[in-house]
Amino acid sequence: MNKQFIPGNVSLEQLDNIIQTLEGQESVESVLIFSADKSKLNKPQFDPLLTKTSLNVLGGVFPQVIYEGKNYEEGTVIVALGEPVKTLTIDNFEYENVEQRIEKHFEGFNPNQSTIFLFVDALVSEKQNVTDAIYNLYGTVPKYVGGGTGSLEFKPFPCVYTNQGIQEGVMVIGACNIVSQVGVAHGYDTLGEPLKVTEAEGNKIISLDWKPAVEVYTEIVEQHSGKDFNFEDFFNSVKSYPFGVGKLDSEMVVRDPFAHEDGALLTLDTIESGSYVNVLFGNKENLFKGAREASQRASTLNSNTKATPLIIDCISRALFLGEELDEELSCLDPDKSGFGALTLGEIANNGDAYLEVYNKTSVVCNLYEKA
Repeated sequence: MNKQFIPGNVSLEQLDNIIQTLEGQESVESVLIFSADKSKLNKPQFDPLLTKTSLNVLGGVFPQVIYEGKNYEEGTVIVALGEPVKTLTIDNFEYENVEQRIEKHFEGFNPNQSTIFLFVDALVSEKQNVTDAIYNLYGTVPKYVGGGTGSLEFKPFPCVYTNQGIQEGVMVIGACNIVSQVGVAHGYDTLGEPLKVTEAEGNKIISLDWKPAVEVYTEIVEQHSGKDFNFEDFFNSVKSYPFGVGKLDSEMVVRDPFAHEDGALLTLDTIESGSYVNVLFGNKENLFKGAREASQRASTLNSNTKATPLIIDCISRALFLGEELDEELSCLDPDKSGFGALTLGEIANNGDAYLEVYNKTSVVCNLYEKA
């Protein structure tokens, strides 16, 4: 698989030369582009290049990117694929409408031995509507992989690569006949008994067990950590204590609180009223164990073709691990041959399980391209 890393800020001339070179190769049909947020791309300059290319383009701008076992706060990863990736950009997340659009656009698509890429602006709260629609159409037959784009400032900006340019507030779906295997794991342990989400709106948890969500959550975190909760440094105070939503026969879905508002907790993705959650806790060894499990689960396919790992790892795991993130990346990609991103939410299906939007989770997708 043809992949390359451009350190620092990628210029228009650099990207134009790379795209033109790839367009001239008969073996290249599509391009994945992952850029780190601090690379400061100039959208008005790059848009005409993305709209005129004959290659199918998809990807995103992320807090950090991953290339051959290392993470980078600046730089761009470009991966040339030998298979055509048919893409659809979703900007209206209404459930019934989006399912019809996907079915019509991908008419004739054979989900057997296929991979579906999904990259979405992390600030879109209705992203589960799209993943539900895709799962309703194709079930567990294809493999799914992707993640949330954006920055740790949690402010909107154009962050999804499409053939219509770099866009804000959208999801790009790419379907292709690339064989892959996906592994998903997180490594967090549960604390205490399950809590009922007694009131929630979208990504806002208002009450747990009929009490203000912040009050219940703070009490559990303080009791376990032995420290007073620091509301002024909220993001760092919660980075070891996400929520876990139990699912039948699948990896617990993790939800990452990132802010509070009037006694409510804001999470990166939705938690439904009436569901039950646990506060989770992760230490470094357990996170490394989870990363190894994700890599092992993605390596169960018997194939004579060498796989290239696509790594989707949560940025909050990186913030928690600090300088020891290198150890996690080694667990995810032992051969240091892969690429990927540190994301704001991870999208995958684990084996035969439902297609989920995860937080604080490691995903490895081994891509097996034809020789």
